[in-house]
Amino acid sequence: MAGDIYALAAPRDTDCFLIASNSGINGSVVEMARIVRDHGHRLIAITSLGHSRQVASRHPSGAKLYELADVVIDTGTPLGDAGLPIGDAIVVGATSSLVGVTAVQMITEGVCRRLLDRGRTPPVYRSMNVPGSDQANAALEAHYRGRVRPIEP
Repeated sequence: MAGDIYALAAPRDTDCFLIASNSGINGSVVEMARIVRDHGHRLIAITSLGHSRQVASRHPSGAKLYELADVVIDTGTPLGDAGLPIGDAIVVGATSSLVGVTAVQMITEGVCRRLLDRGRTPPVYRSMNVPGSDQANAALEAHYRGRVRPIEP
């Protein structure tokens, strides 16, 4: 399945991958990371090192996501990915989703700033609810045709 997803993405040799998985141990996640590395791509992992280091991999190789990554962003989330104990050993409130979204947004902001510092306009998709966005987004879709699928048919 991971191979099919990789093929569907049709990555270029220079493409970098970002894979997010709180535990970083599930078979499909590790398999995708292995495929990415086997094809020579750089890999960024967003994962909880504390969680991953306390559990066994579910992939036949025994590998974990963080072991395959070039860059690891540790979310610091706890084993079980919950932060609010409510009683009777019940803990709720997933923390990885909040931390993961924040990390991705910070990466996006950093990449855009670096592009601007180099005199390049970041290829940022604009909100469809802002005047002029349809034209700007259509230009991006045309430029990246075959690489990025449009939001609407």
